Amino acid sequence: MKRIIKNLFLLVVIVIAAKFLLTVFGKDLSTAHSEKVILGDWTQQEIETLMEQAASKDGPAAKIEFLSESFLETPYAGNTLGGASGETEQLTVDLSGVDCFTYIDYVESLRLSGSFGEFKEKLAKTRYKDGAVRWENRRHFFSDWVSGDDKNARDVTREVGGDATATVTKELNKKADGSSWLPGLATVKRDVSHVPSEKLSPTVLQEIKTGDYIGIYSDRDGLDVSHTGIAVRKDGVVYLRHASTVHAKVLDEELAAYMKNKPGLLVYRVK
Repeated sequence: MKRIIKNLFLLVVIVIAAKFLLTVFGKDLSTAHSEKVILGDWTQQEIETLMEQAASKDGPAAKIEFLSESFLETPYAGNTLGGASGETEQLTVDLSGVDCFTYIDYVESLRLSGSFGEFKEKLAKTRYKDGAVRWENRRHFFSDWVSGDDKNARDVTREVGGDATATVTKELNKKADGSSWLPGLATVKRDVSHVPSEKLSPTVLQEIKTGDYIGIYSDRDGLDVSHTGIAVRKDGVVYLRHASTVHAKVLDEELAAYMKNKPGLLVYRVK
């Protein structure tokens, strides 16, 4: 009987200690992760001011347009996240340079945030499934944004393209020779809808809205897109705002002209 009481007492102590740690550190220690923060030309105060200004904009589209514009001329930088299967993942904020995926990660996370601390929390949820900062949970594919229970956006490609929309069943991460694009990551079978470039009529382009997240469809086995960006309307013309490898920076290019010789596009829209 004394042993049972002693064990119960120890259990209560452990529970109280765990609650204390959660209160002190503000997080579940089992989900703790390291961080790498590089602000480049930004200061934390400037980023918080940017979010404050974005909060005054009317609706998600206006916020995305405003925030994405702030990154114009930012240098292109590839592989800033690094990582691989079996390696410890860290939450990376690197605003000194962006690629096409990290660019939309940062814009969408800033849209949802009111402080720098919240920005990092939203970035984890935007970049990783269930917000778990693990390489295996990273949204490596654009269509990961609209899949699962914790979606970042909804797929409006068919709404935009109508009858012009095509759907292809892909085995994401599986190359034509059977090997993996990302070794250690499971293959996922998924239907990917896109609007073929030859069917991007003025009527279809008219359905694309400012703030839509755009994916450039890839016809290669195992990939859904080859590039991403953000749609911005100016004077009735749709532009692709994106981190360009060709121009080595974030800039705007007319979408219709950019899509020449590209297979097609996907359109995702935030809720």
